[in-house]
Amino acid sequence: MTHAPLHLTDSDFDAYAPEKSTSNAYSRPRLEVKQRALAWARGVITRLAELGITVDVHGSDEHPTLRNKKRVECQWVFFWRDAAAREELERLLDAGRSISAAIDDPSPYGRHAFLALRIASHGVEVCFAVHPEAKVDIDNLRARLAAKDAGEGAGPTALAAELTAALRALPEQFAVGVGADRVAASAATPEAIEAMLERAAEGQVPLWIGWAVPREVALEHAEILDEQLEDALLALAPIYTLVAWSRQNDHIALDRRLEGIERERARTHAEASAQTEKWQAEQAAARERSLAEAKARGEAEGPRVSSLPFGFGARAGHGAPRKPSLDTLFKPSQKAEGDRDRRGGKPQEAKAPQAPAAPREREQTPAPPRVAPTPAASAPAPVASSNTSASAPTTMEKGARVRVLSGAFVDKIGIVGELDGRGGARVLLGLLSTRIEVTDLALVPEGRERPAIQSSHRRPTAPMPRKAR
Repeated sequence: MTHAPLHLTDSDFDAYAPEKSTSNAYSRPRLEVKQRALAWARGVITRLAELGITVDVHGSDEHPTLRNKKRVECQWVFFWRDAAAREELERLLDAGRSISAAIDDPSPYGRHAFLALRIASHGVEVCFAVHPEAKVDIDNLRARLAAKDAGEGAGPTALAAELTAALRALPEQFAVGVGADRVAASAATPEAIEAMLERAAEGQVPLWIGWAVPREVALEHAEILDEQLEDALLALAPIYTLVAWSRQNDHIALDRRLEGIERERARTHAEASAQTEKWQAEQAAARERSLAEAKARGEAEGPRVSSLPFGFGARAGHGAPRKPSLDTLFKPSQKAEGDRDRRGGKPQEAKAPQAPAAPREREQTPAPPRVAPTPAASAPAPVASSNTSASAPTTMEKGARVRVLSGAFVDKIGIVGELDGRGGARVLLGLLSTRIEVTDLALVPEGRERPAIQSSHRRPTAPMPRKAR
């Protein structure tokens, strides 16, 4: 991996202990875990984008808030629809939702299917989850599962078979279930998933598909855990694509409903714009009538004569007072000048600004002569290793090292656990083991010639002669 590591430690898991969940005193350690998890998630987003899946990433609150019921029992990192796709569905999800329901569960994450990383005190997990509140995704999943009983031929039946095949392709450590009631993902059937959806709706909990790693195992394999979690999320990407609604995965004819909503919105917007323009025109006409009436009243009344006493509105013999100008605004009045003359005061002459003193010339000191550095002795060329690569195996057998050529674990190196005789192999990939077709595997030589590593340390140069005093 080339992105930021997750690198979970004992203190990271301890930050989510039950006795600390309601306290703000542990928000700083939880914030550090959240920041590392979000930085690690950028690599997952890049790999999902290569598969054509565009998602946004968000982290749950690290301090007690209304969204987490004032308890921080874990840290979630959600991979869900981008903002444009969420906004498109929010109009349908908000329809019929009461205000009390929005207040009771203000978090929007349960209203969309998502991939996620979850860190708690007992361990870490990656999963795909869909909550009963995600009505669009749930209806889309039910339509896919019900296609098997529709009796419309091989086409609809293939929809349910496609989902079960994707579940069987997951590694052996993956499970599916509701709450603590989970079974192996490879054993899930359309009927079992339908029953799980019923239990999820009754308990208002999500349908969960994923891989949970206990705390002790995560700490023991901390060096490879980050990469294994990332690969596990990529393995769940086909499940997300088959369940989450999109215009390319629409089994409930929602596209037409959205088009109708868009037309209704456009009509409502046009009506509101027309009413606004009409109101603005009426206001402009009213202003013009007011100005015309005021102008007519002024012409009928003629010039007004000031009713102020003599000397207030105009000075005697001088007519109306002059308007102030830039020349007279700051010029002292004649009365003020007369008072100053009677007191015998004289205006002070403005002092001419003194020119700044010329800076003293800096003493020019000759720069010390530069001493040419002694050229360092050239480092000897690295000696090529005399080790030769071992002969590559020619047959696929148990215990052979192989490289994965396609799929979620592409370019990963694993060990063949067993061959099933049907063209597949059980490959051990660190903490995970999964079945991969032999055609998607390539044998890797047991030994390889390792290039010599050139030292980065420089040879010490000869000391420079001391300057004679």
